[in-house]
Amino acid sequence: MVKCEYMTKRWLGSMFEKNSKDTCFSGVMGALAKIGFFNTEALSTLNNGEKPTYRKALLQLLRLNNNNLDGLAMNEKEITERITTLGICQGEIAVRTAKTIMFLGFHESTEIPASCQSPFDITCLLMEKALVYSGTEQDMVLLHHEVEVDFPDGQPAENHRATLLEFGRTKDGNTTTAMALTVGIPAAVGALLLLANKIQVNGVIRPIISEVYMPALEILEAYGFKLLEKIE
Repeated sequence: MVKCEYMTKRWLGSMFEKNSKDTCFSGVMGALAKIGFFNTEALSTLNNGEKPTYRKALLQLLRLNNNNLDGLAMNEKEITERITTLGICQGEIAVRTAKTIMFLGFHESTEIPASCQSPFDITCLLMEKALVYSGTEQDMVLLHHEVEVDFPDGQPAENHRATLLEFGRTKDGNTTTAMALTVGIPAAVGALLLLANKIQVNGVIRPIISEVYMPALEILEAYGFKLLEKIE
């Protein structure tokens, strides 16, 4: 979920966007990158003629090189301690990184498919398996805008709010995520308006010009995107 707050002064002369996100996500991704999970170079464990396992690949990434690696099982606490010892990260980020590694299945003794040649290949494969939505799951997008308007002639200030709540949609057994819908369709609408010559202004413009947002909102509403708006 992302909350964007827009604060404007003097007839929307300046606009600032603030995104409040889970900062731990970027920390975990950064830690995984430092460890080597996103490296595209071949991993020696995968090319030594043996049948490698996810666990053995993990232990090599954690710099635990030994001929008997495959028999060494590590739990979440041990992975956290190893990540900290390597100087990758510490504290909550180290704990969450270890949880992510366990969640993806890198600790398992399952054989790695021959198609995987690098840590990046393995990570992508495990993410595809672990992160896919089940038949009973759907994603959600919640977008909330607040615009504070100060008038130059002494009129009372106004607070404009707009909220959008969208869920993934399933049709004929095929699901389209809310993220794909709310990102892809507005971009397509913008391209459609340009191709239809509905937008006459040139250059890089803000989305606060009625010539742009009025027809765009009408088309989006036809697609089922309804903004709840309130002015106080």
